[in-house]
Amino acid sequence: MRRKKHVGTLIGSCLTLMLLGACSGNNDTPGVSQDGNESHVELTLWLDQDTYAADLIQALESEFPDMSFNFQQISPSETLNQLSLDGPANLGGDIFLLPHDLMSRGVNQNLLLPLGESFGELMKGRVPESALSTVSFEGNYFGVPLTTESIALFYNKTLLEEYGLEVATSFEELLEQAAIFNEPSNNRFLLRYQAGDAYTSHFILSAHGYELFGPEHEDPNQVNFNSPEMIAALEFVQQIREILPVPSGDLDWDSTVGSFVKGETPYLFTGPWTLSDIMGHPDFEFGVTTLPTINGVQGTTFSGHIIGAVSPFSHHVDEARAVLEFMASDEGLQIIFEARGSIPAIIDGTTIKGLNENEYMLGILEQAQNSIPMPLIPEIQYWWTPAELMLKSVWDGLATPQEAADRAEIDFKQAASLQ
Repeated sequence: MRRKKHVGTLIGSCLTLMLLGACSGNNDTPGVSQDGNESHVELTLWLDQDTYAADLIQALESEFPDMSFNFQQISPSETLNQLSLDGPANLGGDIFLLPHDLMSRGVNQNLLLPLGESFGELMKGRVPESALSTVSFEGNYFGVPLTTESIALFYNKTLLEEYGLEVATSFEELLEQAAIFNEPSNNRFLLRYQAGDAYTSHFILSAHGYELFGPEHEDPNQVNFNSPEMIAALEFVQQIREILPVPSGDLDWDSTVGSFVKGETPYLFTGPWTLSDIMGHPDFEFGVTTLPTINGVQGTTFSGHIIGAVSPFSHHVDEARAVLEFMASDEGLQIIFEARGSIPAIIDGTTIKGLNENEYMLGILEQAQNSIPMPLIPEIQYWWTPAELMLKSVWDGLATPQEAADRAEIDFKQAASLQ
């Protein structure tokens, strides 16, 4: 997404004229006071990380010297909830992040500013089609994919070599290696992951043929919790529990990622969001590669995209659009790559310094070839909690796979009927 100096290419000429008082707008014309004189523009950014915010704002202040920027820390998963409360009260962020699976909700509830088809033209050929499809609705565009992610297999090279083990490419190998490495009395296990997390566990379900919302992932009547494929997947989850006999409630961030960072665990299922925690560790070498196959099948992970969007309640929508374009430019994506440790949602990785030389990112991108975007239909919001309860109840032995799956099917249908 190329841009001109000091203004975004999309609205550059209009913005320049607007700042001179010659570009028409609504009653609260962005950048212009009611008497026609120039006014200072202040934008609020809702971001999720201090370092990213500091580096981005420093670049924005250089790029847009007539603007100032406020940062409020808020999780992307919470921005729509917060905006629905703050927006009508003329509060909240002008620009914010959200996960792509909330895009449908944002569009349906009029919480995302339409950016126009021309904005989409700037992304075509630059942003992967799978990511671009998550922000396009009925010919309009409501956001810009900034990052892409998928879980992958993180492994401790040093620890594996110490035990004479090769990097496992299948779960069959993992089970064999667990017999060598595991020492439950010392809380030492070959593999750790957040077993109750439905996002992480999707590749296990899909490897057994489970199709969330049907083959095209867009039919809410095909949640398929109590399908034979799901039952087979849950029975396999019980097998994994045998090599990781830890209650699901104890498999939190600290005991999974934390254990890997300390050099205690050979294998971890996680994504690029953990790289910043791991890369500074001096005591071992690690690598990232594709997830192990299950019965010879490569499971499909959920790919997630973090979207940058503009609030329809902003009083400075043109400036906000220009800032969003900067965030999606090569310079903006370089910042998000370096500060957040995130993989930019971009086709040509050579435009981002260091991306193609980063073996960890490349391992995640390799796994992403076997990924699907999380479904976009609004009903996805009702899938997560039943799926999590199902996985945890099977993992902890509180229900059989069939009982847990039947309960999840009922819970989903009851929740979805509340729309």
